[in-house]
Amino acid sequence: MHHREVQLSIGDMVCRRASIPAATEAAAVASWPLGPLALALALAILSAMPHVALSQNLTCKDVPFPFREERSGATSVPGFMVTCGRNNEAMLRIGEHIYKIDKVSVPEHFITIRAGPIQQVCYDRSRRPKQIKPITRVDPAPAPTSLQATPFTFSRRNKLVATGCNYRFFANFTSSSGGGDGTPTSCDTWCNDGSSDTIFNGSCADKACCTTEMQMDGAQEFNLTLKPSGNVEASTCSAVFFLDKDEQVFTSAGDGRNMALKEALVPLGYRKMFLDWAIPGNCEQNSASQYPCGSMSTCNDVYNGTSYICRCNEGYEGNPYEQNGCSDINECRDMNNNNCSRDATCTNTDGGFTCSCPKNTVGDGYRAGTGCSIDSLPPSGLDVCAHPERNPCMYPEYCKDEQGVTSCACPEGRNGDGRKKGSGCKRHFPLDTALGVGLALTVTLATTLLCYYWTMKKRKVARKRAELFRKNGGLLLQQRFLMITSQGEESSAKIFSAEELKNATDNYSDGRILGRGANGTVYKGILPNRTTIAIKKSILFDESHVEQFVNEITILSQIDHPNVVKLLGCCLETKVPLLVYEFIPNGTLFQHIHNKRTLTWEDCLRIAEETAGALAYLHSTSSTPIIHRDIKSSNILLDENFVAKIADFGASRSVPSDHTHVTTLIQGTIGYLDPEYFQTSQLTEKSDVYSFGVVLAELLTRQKPISVGRPEESCNLAMYIVILLNERRLL
Repeated sequence: MHHREVQLSIGDMVCRRASIPAATEAAAVASWPLGPLALALALAILSAMPHVALSQNLTCKDVPFPFREERSGATSVPGFMVTCGRNNEAMLRIGEHIYKIDKVSVPEHFITIRAGPIQQVCYDRSRRPKQIKPITRVDPAPAPTSLQATPFTFSRRNKLVATGCNYRFFANFTSSSGGGDGTPTSCDTWCNDGSSDTIFNGSCADKACCTTEMQMDGAQEFNLTLKPSGNVEASTCSAVFFLDKDEQVFTSAGDGRNMALKEALVPLGYRKMFLDWAIPGNCEQNSASQYPCGSMSTCNDVYNGTSYICRCNEGYEGNPYEQNGCSDINECRDMNNNNCSRDATCTNTDGGFTCSCPKNTVGDGYRAGTGCSIDSLPPSGLDVCAHPERNPCMYPEYCKDEQGVTSCACPEGRNGDGRKKGSGCKRHFPLDTALGVGLALTVTLATTLLCYYWTMKKRKVARKRAELFRKNGGLLLQQRFLMITSQGEESSAKIFSAEELKNATDNYSDGRILGRGANGTVYKGILPNRTTIAIKKSILFDESHVEQFVNEITILSQIDHPNVVKLLGCCLETKVPLLVYEFIPNGTLFQHIHNKRTLTWEDCLRIAEETAGALAYLHSTSSTPIIHRDIKSSNILLDENFVAKIADFGASRSVPSDHTHVTTLIQGTIGYLDPEYFQTSQLTEKSDVYSFGVVLAELLTRQKPISVGRPEESCNLAMYIVILLNERRLL
């Protein structure tokens, strides 16, 4: 009975090589639920991956410092402890898994480990996920997805590979040293028919396979998503794994022809995965720690100063983490390591080398220099300068012969090397100097004028902003804030500069608009301290009511109620003052009533209660009564916990404590407007109460305050409620 070597990689398990009879193998295949075609495809996609022949296992006794065997008792850097396997192979624990180490590179600061796929899944003929039991235990362990609390990072020597039919693969890498939101990467695979598709030898061009490069250094964690991007091919498998970026995904052992997926089989082995490593800490700490860099080496901070690495100085090699680990390189042993010309003599020095020419030759001995050439000078003792026919200088009187080495010079007023066969001696004109000086002066003048222009422009903008600040009541508002502070009270409001709000909104980008209304536009802004704010940019501003505006800003800044949107400040350096409020993320009550319809009756009752409490506070509890004048569901915002907050005080008015009402121009929203206020122009707190009643009707009926869908006599929600009451049809 013949035997064959078989290795399977199916579902969530990887099976090691097992020597089994061919007949037994065929019977096992025929008995599997997925059938022979599924097995072929599973092997084609999950097993047709490069499994390179790695070097002999690194033993735990051979690991170089800073790695140390756990049982050796020697000093070890935290995170670099290795254990011994059954055959003394070096093993590394990462999280819950232990991996075999194949190679440790100290000069390039990486290790290679043997790791299995990160994720695998198979589908049966009905396109349902199917798990297949492994023949033996899982080996090797799945590749790690988190290296937090270790000195290792995912190396850019890897690439991520996804195999399968019609899948989208997405990964987001993050760093523990300040990587922000991370670096995402993705790719897609496709197949027409998993059983008959043809792949190109050595390629991975989206057909049944796609690859993506690592996009960042220092990544220690990533999130992985592998899901179908279309219809899942029946009887196929998919997998995601790390691979040496120089290795091919699919290979063939034959003539290099294109193959069907089910034929793309290669011998199975281990996937080689690279991990970069560095010592935790930084070079400043390293100089005083028990793990300093050795002699003839240099310390370099990496990953934003959270780790460091040591490198041998130029001209040295070895282990820079050991005290005397860096030794001099003898560059003279190999011509590829030195720059000496072929005929020169190389002399090794500490950290370098020198080149010299042999006797009877001239030159510096370097390939990049003059090299070595046969000395054509007259015999020693003959003064070349004294023989006109041998004198190489254009001006013989400026020739010098020093021990057989001839040098030439030029007379005053001329430049050049002075040699007949060289550049000779040319009359020196200061034109180049004049041109250089002129160019320098021109650049200096242009730079000065440009700086002057920008300085004057900035001053003009600053003067304009200062003028607007004064015109919009900025000085008066500053005095009011100082007065509040001097009385022992605190004002949470701040006067923002125009530049601050411009930067916070990306120059008022359309992408930052939260909403538009008849009175202006609201933008979302982000301050340098990452605080999110809402900025209201009004359309009009009545300059004749500056003092009244300042008074109301002062009052609003002192309001501190959980159900009132907090005024954080204002900007008075623009034509129309800008108001800055806290940012409420969950939209308006209007949206949730009429669009999203996500509120329960308990939510509606609580929101009504919170709004009523806020109105009572504004009308009576606050230091100066405030009438909002535009209460409506779109001016009631909901935070992330659906807590109601009254917003948009652009139409509000404060009422003196000795007055019961104020007379104003009619302002408000049709459908919410108090009829008595509309007739008399006398604004009282009852005007807000009427508008709040309309909001309650909205909550009860889920009807809009004005709707052309209702009969003409009941298009107003308030009238609609009255008609229902009169007809006893309210409930």
